Amino acid sequence: MRRTMNVKGFLVLLGVVLAVFLILFLVLRGQRGAVVSREEALRLKLVEMEEENRILTERMSEVGTQNYIVSNALDVYSYMLKDDIRFEFTNPEALNAYTPEEWQILTEEWQSMSADGVL
Repeated sequence: MRRTMNVKGFLVLLGVVLAVFLILFLVLRGQRGAVVSREEALRLKLVEMEEENRILTERMSEVGTQNYIVSNALDVYSYMLKDDIRFEFTNPEALNAYTPEEWQILTEEWQSMSADGVL
């Protein structure tokens, strides 16, 4: 005797399969929306970072040039005026070559020389 599935069992099985597919479809669609929004946020971040990289690259090409040093000294540090002579410290540690006692002696000598009219 051949056994066949009855219509009622087939419809129940079909309903369960469709329900599973519908649930999976909705879950995946929600995940896709989150992925799309995340991708858009990352694209915007990429554009911002590329612009920042472009600006930093331009600044790096200017560093060390005469104009950069003068503008930095004027704008940031107020060390010099436009027509002043520029010099750079390649070894800033050398500025601290004197001990406080030696520095005191040196400043006293300068003061005595300026009081004597030598300077």
